[in-house]
Amino acid sequence: MGPSLPAPLSERLLTQPGWDPSVRRGLARMVCEIPSVEQSLPIAAFDFDETCIRGDLSETLLAHLDGETSEDLVGAYTDAVRRDVRTGYTDLVDTLVAGRTESEVRALALATLSRGITEGVLAPRETIRELIWAMHRHGWQVWVVTASPEPLVQPVAERFGVHPHRVLGMRCRKDATGRYVAGVTEPVTYRQGKLDALVAAAGASPCFAAGDSRTDDALLRSARHSLLFDRGDRDMRLEAEEAGWWIQTTESIQ
Repeated sequence: MGPSLPAPLSERLLTQPGWDPSVRRGLARMVCEIPSVEQSLPIAAFDFDETCIRGDLSETLLAHLDGETSEDLVGAYTDAVRRDVRTGYTDLVDTLVAGRTESEVRALALATLSRGITEGVLAPRETIRELIWAMHRHGWQVWVVTASPEPLVQPVAERFGVHPHRVLGMRCRKDATGRYVAGVTEPVTYRQGKLDALVAAAGASPCFAAGDSRTDDALLRSARHSLLFDRGDRDMRLEAEEAGWWIQTTESIQ
């Protein structure tokens, strides 16, 4: 018998444990094959919290700030989200970034990530890091689209190989001193706003999208290939099954 042939490139592309085998195979084939048939760089859009990382960076920072003040920041945020999710999210952005400089917010982001990892409430998903790097190597244009503050997510997304200019999130204006002022500017990156922001920045809808919740629905529905991280939302899973999206449970993914 002659020497055995190596496995096809796509079968050796994603090596991190945790993927459902069918999801791993499908993603690997897509990463390798799509760029060869596209006339321009295919666009991939990733949600951030609970997708690129386990946990929520903004909510973790809020909990840390809550512990340093006599104000009930977490309670106020919870009440605001209960009344109206979109308003609750934009109010949270003001709480986290208003009055701070960009460098101060970046420092807070990295400190929050480090402390969150120590506390066990945050963890970068190595499976997603590997997927994003594989996409870069095969000619994909990778974006992160998040409902968290853009300057908060940018320094953490860099650790996944995503340039800050390709992170789209909630934005506030700066005053003459370079400090952020309250008030989120349009487009608000929540639900349809996520897709609107991506199309405005990248010039097209995504070829691939990954997300974990209803706030990612517009992105997931607009993409030709979509990945749902199943966190127990039965209706969302049914929608994914009907649409033919890949479904990955979060318990096994690292």
